[in-house]
Amino acid sequence: MLIRWVAWGAMMALHFLAIVFVPASIAPALAGSVYLPLMPLRALGLPVLSQEPSGGWAGPSVLGWVAVVLVWGLVWWGVVLLLNHFVQRRVRRASHVA
Repeated sequence: MLIRWVAWGAMMALHFLAIVFVPASIAPALAGSVYLPLMPLRALGLPVLSQEPSGGWAGPSVLGWVAVVLVWGLVWWGVVLLLNHFVQRRVRRASHVA
């Protein structure tokens, strides 16, 4: 179980670092990773985008950042569970062969 938490934390940390220190080559994808989870919530009327003036797009509000972290936390947890499923399956198959 600990390895799952470590893998999840590593994926979350890498995602966070990529958002903070945006490489120019993947900047549009990172912007999408922030704004795409917010668009359905905004359509529902939740104040996920701030009202402060900015140089372009409105930045996420505190609620917006919480939503982004929750969505990506769930996505990366799903990736960890999927990887764990395949690794466990491979280990069981290897133990039956030996």
